[in-house]
Amino acid sequence: MTEAVAGVDIGGTKIAVALESTGGARIGGRQFPTRAELGPEAILAGVASAVNVMCAEAGAKLAAVGIGCPGSVDAERGTVLLPINLPGWHEFPVVRAVEELLNVPAAIENDAKLAALGEYAHGAGRGFTDIVYVTISTGIGGGIITGGRLLRRLGAGEVGHMTILPDGPPCGCGSRGCLDALCSGTAIARRARELLAQGATSRINELAGRPGEITARVVAEAVRGGDELARRVWDETIHFLSIGIANVVTILAPEAVILGGGVASAGELLLGPLRPLVERRATMVPTGRVRILQAALGGESGIYGALVLARSNQKSNQ
Repeated sequence: MTEAVAGVDIGGTKIAVALESTGGARIGGRQFPTRAELGPEAILAGVASAVNVMCAEAGAKLAAVGIGCPGSVDAERGTVLLPINLPGWHEFPVVRAVEELLNVPAAIENDAKLAALGEYAHGAGRGFTDIVYVTISTGIGGGIITGGRLLRRLGAGEVGHMTILPDGPPCGCGSRGCLDALCSGTAIARRARELLAQGATSRINELAGRPGEITARVVAEAVRGGDELARRVWDETIHFLSIGIANVVTILAPEAVILGGGVASAGELLLGPLRPLVERRATMVPTGRVRILQAALGGESGIYGALVLARSNQKSNQ
């Protein structure tokens, strides 16, 4: 019977589960809505059921599980701290619950940190030993690989909560002017709505249909179409993002900064103008020494990282 590990990526709206042989071959996968209102016990029971079904279909015996969750994660205690989109999960013993449901060792880490691990092992980070991964999506998170190892200290890598604009817009963390509050997909959409509410004209309304449907993806599409308001929002975003990335480069001098998440899916529309601005700001690091790259694994960065975590946890328990 094939021995396998499972990776679980828990988000506020959807959960991804994958099964791999311990040799690294993908042998199963599932995605389903989170249904956060059910609470952690019911959600994790559903995850365990999906893993068991995949194991049965693949004729595999489960050996270990790696779990990614949003928010601050206390990996040593196996708990999540205040995940905004998962009510009822604060201090919930996720690892203990999963181990009881599946009877195998489990490990947990912040989802952005696991995305960093996934990109390092299988994506745009291959070949480097020091990278910083930044996810720019509904919010902004990050992970740091240094000397080939993920920095797992509680709170490490929270690049979204650097102060970029003192006394700037409020952030969900309780501070103001954070990178998250200025450059996340949520912030891009909010800024576009604010300008439209002031009477500005734009194709954004036509593309979105109504204000509530405006997203960062819609803004990027309007930029490609030559829309002036969209370009203004996009350029402001790149301006503030360049400050944040330059700060990261100046402090850590990584070999590469890898950008993932929905906003980064814009590719060179974002990275093209971003790179020279970062070079101009990060004056203490030799020009050209740090590559700024788009994530290679798309929405699967986190699940790849969860599988790497599971394999590592399996080995440490052998």
